[in-house]
Amino acid sequence: MGRPDYAFATASHVVRAEAQKGLYRAEPGGWRLELGLEAQQVPPEVLSPSMERAVSAWLLARGQRLMCLNGRTRPIHPRDLDTPVGPSPGPPVRRVVSLAASNTEIVAALGATDRLVAVDSGSDWPPAAAALPRLGPELYVDAETLAALKPDLVLASLSVPGMERNIAALEGRGLPLLVLAPLSLEEIAEDLERVGAALGISSRAAGAARGLRAELAALQAPETATAPTRVFIQWWPRPMISPTRNCWSNGMLALAGGVNVFAHLPGQSMAVENEQVCAADPEVILLSWCGVPGSKLDPSRVLANPDLAGVAAVRQGRVYALEEALVGRPGPRVVQGVARMAALLRGR
Repeated sequence: MGRPDYAFATASHVVRAEAQKGLYRAEPGGWRLELGLEAQQVPPEVLSPSMERAVSAWLLARGQRLMCLNGRTRPIHPRDLDTPVGPSPGPPVRRVVSLAASNTEIVAALGATDRLVAVDSGSDWPPAAAALPRLGPELYVDAETLAALKPDLVLASLSVPGMERNIAALEGRGLPLLVLAPLSLEEIAEDLERVGAALGISSRAAGAARGLRAELAALQAPETATAPTRVFIQWWPRPMISPTRNCWSNGMLALAGGVNVFAHLPGQSMAVENEQVCAADPEVILLSWCGVPGSKLDPSRVLANPDLAGVAAVRQGRVYALEEALVGRPGPRVVQGVARMAALLRGR
């Protein structure tokens, strides 16, 4: 399955990005859309309920919880995109499809791995997930193959820009859908409870959520008189992508004794330039590239970059590889991610 050449497709239109950032074109008709974090403009001629849901998904995948569509402002939440699992009480949910590695790990933490019938190609934990059918990359799963599996529940995600394509592709297929897009560590714990409720194992999920909250609280960095360590998490090298204001990784850094130097920027993630990194002057740089094993990350390339030679982290040799599976996935393994972050920030 090749990567689609469109941003998302609704029931009646295919929407493609234009060369200019924030501009999109809906076909048929050539209608122009303007999509930004602060405001969105969509011609009334194409503003169907399906299009409004797609725009909402576009925003949620970028960490935004407020929609200002054609001048009308309203709050949005991932659960707004859920479709019912079925009447309650009803038949148990036995056939589950996960469209993100973090969702797969949530199911595993709830002791329900045996209910998974297919996953995205990035799901690599727990080991049992390796034997499951693959539906393609998390940014563009094969919706037709997914629908043919007749799942009782699809666990979708909007934790990365581009995932909105999956939500739109599932629109109108009548599949029970639960959409996860946490912005904080507390919302990750709440997602354990949401998934558990959908699977009919609320009591078990409540215990797992309590355990996650307790483990995270136990990792809280001790109070000191010194300021938190300034950190740049590099999620991708070209262009350099950093988590920003509305990202769960900020909570991880806070527990580990650090602070995100780009937490003032809007949304969940953003491309940054060398000049911005130099101005922010992080004391530590963590390389955690999406989908790339930690063993393939090479800090020496950053240390040798002449454009970053003046940055404190480069001068002091504090550029580290950190497994993306522990940082870039909003699931229960953030506990391990915080512990690893803390060790690096404290020089252990």
